[in-house]
Amino acid sequence: MRFMFSHEGPGHIWLAPMTLGVLLIALGVLLWAMPRLLEFVVAGIFVLAGCGLIGAGWRMRRQVSYRRMDSPWQIHEPPDDQFHA
Repeated sequence: MRFMFSHEGPGHIWLAPMTLGVLLIALGVLLWAMPRLLEFVVAGIFVLAGCGLIGAGWRMRRQVSYRRMDSPWQIHEPPDDQFHA
C-alpha cells in the first residue's frame, strides 16, 4: 500500500487548535497575573456544567417512558374487513 503525502495539507484546519492553544496560554498568564480572576473562571465553568446537566436531564426526561408491568396486555388489531383485497 502506498501513501501519498502532501505538504499543502487540508486547508486551514490547523488554525483552530493553534488558536485554542494561544487562548489557553493567554488565560494561564492572565490568571497568573491576577489570581482573583480564577474565582470567576471556576464559577463560569460550574455554571456552564450545570446548564449542560440541566439540558441533558431535560432531554432524558422527554425520552424516558415507564409502563406498568402488572397491567393487562392490550392488543390493538385492525378489524378484518379493513383489508380488502
